[in-house]
Amino acid sequence: MAQKPPEGPDAAAVTTEALKVRVTIDLSRIGNRLQNEALRLTTDYQQRGLTGKVLADAVAGDLESLFALDIERAGREATHEAFALGRNLEAQANAPRIGMVVRSEILDQNTCDPCMGLDGRTVAFNSPDYFELMPPNFCDGREQCRGVYLYRSVA
Repeated sequence: MAQKPPEGPDAAAVTTEALKVRVTIDLSRIGNRLQNEALRLTTDYQQRGLTGKVLADAVAGDLESLFALDIERAGREATHEAFALGRNLEAQANAPRIGMVVRSEILDQNTCDPCMGLDGRTVAFNSPDYFELMPPNFCDGREQCRGVYLYRSVA
């Protein structure tokens, strides 16, 4: 089911809080994984005879390489989501000036098949189709989706 963004006078506050919660959850998951992996690596290296600074450096190096991509991905996903929701909030503030929207998926070669199939699709602003087709809905990459709506002014 398509997720409809917040509307109305409190939409910006609701959106901001939702993004804060999302980032907190993402960081909590990464933190829990980091703690578990640190314990596993420490035990593994201790069994190999490492101690002191050598042990600490080995664990830190492995953790850094293991989690750099996870942290980068979480940041990228939160940024994409904030950008998309911010565009929608601004569009809602300018609703009388917007007639139609076009879904655009032409950033690069990393566009998934479902998004590529929606590229160029035009719908009426704030219609049921607008909310149903809003990126990242239908995207295989979900939070990594970089599809956007292009807003067309009323003639």
